[in-house]
Amino acid sequence: MTFLVGASGLLVACNSKQQAEALRRFEPNVWVTITSDGKITVMVPVAEMGQGSLTSLPLIFAEELDADWQNINPVQVVELKKEFGNPYFGGLIYSSGSRGVIDYFTPLRIAGAQARQLLMMAAAEHWQVPLSELTTKPGLVDHSASGQQLSYGEIATFAKAPEILPEITQAELRGQKDFRLIGHDTPRVDVPSKVNGAAEFAMDVQVPGMVYAAILHAPAEGESPVNINKAEALKVPGVQQVLALDNAVAVIGATVEATHSGKKLLEVEWTGEAAARSWDSDKTLGEYSAAANDLSHSGTPWRIEGEFDTAFDSADRQITSEYLCDYVYHAQMEPLNATAFVNAAGDRAEIWCGTQAQSLTIMAVASVLDTTTDRIKLNQLLLGGGFGRRAELEPTYVIEAVQLSRQIGKPVKVIWSREDDLRNGWFRPATAQLMRAGVNEQGQVVAWSHRMAGPSVLQFYNSRRWSVTNGRDIVSMHGAGIPSYDIANIKAEHVLLERTARLSPWRGVGMGYIKFAVESFVDELAELADEDPVEFRLKRLLKTERSRRVLEAVAKAANWGAQRAVGRALGVAVCEYDVSQAAGIVEISVNKDTGKIKVHNVWVAADIGLAVQPHNVEAQLEGAIIYGLGQALTERVTMKAGQVQQSNFHDYHVMRMADTPDIYVQIIPSDMPPSGVGELSLPITGGAVAN
Repeated sequence: MTFLVGASGLLVACNSKQQAEALRRFEPNVWVTITSDGKITVMVPVAEMGQGSLTSLPLIFAEELDADWQNINPVQVVELKKEFGNPYFGGLIYSSGSRGVIDYFTPLRIAGAQARQLLMMAAAEHWQVPLSELTTKPGLVDHSASGQQLSYGEIATFAKAPEILPEITQAELRGQKDFRLIGHDTPRVDVPSKVNGAAEFAMDVQVPGMVYAAILHAPAEGESPVNINKAEALKVPGVQQVLALDNAVAVIGATVEATHSGKKLLEVEWTGEAAARSWDSDKTLGEYSAAANDLSHSGTPWRIEGEFDTAFDSADRQITSEYLCDYVYHAQMEPLNATAFVNAAGDRAEIWCGTQAQSLTIMAVASVLDTTTDRIKLNQLLLGGGFGRRAELEPTYVIEAVQLSRQIGKPVKVIWSREDDLRNGWFRPATAQLMRAGVNEQGQVVAWSHRMAGPSVLQFYNSRRWSVTNGRDIVSMHGAGIPSYDIANIKAEHVLLERTARLSPWRGVGMGYIKFAVESFVDELAELADEDPVEFRLKRLLKTERSRRVLEAVAKAANWGAQRAVGRALGVAVCEYDVSQAAGIVEISVNKDTGKIKVHNVWVAADIGLAVQPHNVEAQLEGAIIYGLGQALTERVTMKAGQVQQSNFHDYHVMRMADTPDIYVQIIPSDMPPSGVGELSLPITGGAVAN
């Protein structure tokens, strides 16, 4: 029976190979391959981490290709071709900041239209008819004059791409009124396999000859192992080796369970106390607060308009408030993991992981092996959550797998436990923000100062980019310029302080804590003016029609101004996330015995330009609300002597299903190009709840 099964499998494999070879392939450009069976493979450079990029980006391409959506097969990009790079990130293949649809919308449409043009050119030559007489229907080139049609698959059997591809201008692209796919709800292609368990994440990877590795990291950053007592660990069945790394000790074994059991039995002496041993989160917040309030020391200018000091000093009323924010953890559901296999010469490697930074991951591995990027093969898997955590310049967990594979000559799968992931996390920074405003007799805000004291996230997690920013941190200060508010004299500055934790962009980047301070302060100004917070914003602050429209829409949806049930209250906040606009209202109650805040309802109105997938936009806005409420209400990382005090979800409290409010989303129709949505609604949560 074993022989028959094996033979049968071999026969199927041979037949599949023959079928694949029999299929003709037509590659109009680097973005697409069309085979003679009609299947259309579209390359997707944005990592799929639950935001729907495997659907939205191919959908944009398929619209201009005029493809039959049922034949589209999206594939994640892993090659460092310049066409796949994102100009916003300097040509890197990198997924962050809700930039996917924004930055690839036009390039994908042009590439799709180009591929359609080439299919029509091939059909025109095949039929010997003028190109001008041809048009397309979904998946077909049509010549109505003769009644002839050719499917894209049929054209693939004879078409050849010219050396010089036809240029397509934006004027040749379809208008919104002609869209057949964009703007219409299309089921996400990644969902069925996630539901039935067939989807492959990095955690699922199995490679022949693979061993597992559990990592015991140094208690504090900057320490290294000196003496390792591995005797008890090696007694665990399945444990094979114990190896030292620069700042960790790895237990290698045949099973996940064996390696993690062995790790618990290690006795390690670490190098003398590192500077990180002085890190204490409570002390850090106190120091940041003192720096924010020390006006004798200027910060790095972020946005300076008008003459703040003059306007503030001469204002009829001067208001000052301070806002503090804790460290928070990304809490992605799939803990960090990667599999690596380095060749015997140590100059080639194959990697299996889910990363937001394909380019940076390949570059980092090449650097570790002192080789070239063309010798590194990356297999990009689905991400069980990213939120910025998997966007490292040098992903630690991948490098650990590479270093260990090089040492032992086998494929190694490194898996961090939840405790590893949390205690060695890279966090959203702790910050102190001093807000000051000057108000005249008419109640107009004539001066506004936003002084953020905290470390540079960019300096830690991407030192290359930091080196060319002149001290301006787009991650830490994102959103501090309040472009949607009409104030003549503005001074926003970053008081740059030493970090006391590992740092990384966190969903919403700097907006999460920046807008908490901004919107909370606006409500204090409204209270000072004895005005309704919504009316105060509409009458005195909001300067664009788009920002006014989202606030008016959400106020109407929430029935703002109506009497609420006893013990209920409403809070409002607005946010501009680059080009996108959102406003939110939350309804809360407070348990007077415990002080616990319960969020009952959230209303959100958003203008994100053209919604490529309306239902998925709603899902992203809902998800960001839930994520944001966690950091506003329950999530907090604390550090003592350089060590994170929390270890798992029992003491790091993310939002539970029982905590989740009813969420009502309204998308404002727009003729503008699509803009970011994945993080847009998160920044309203802190301010709205506080308000």
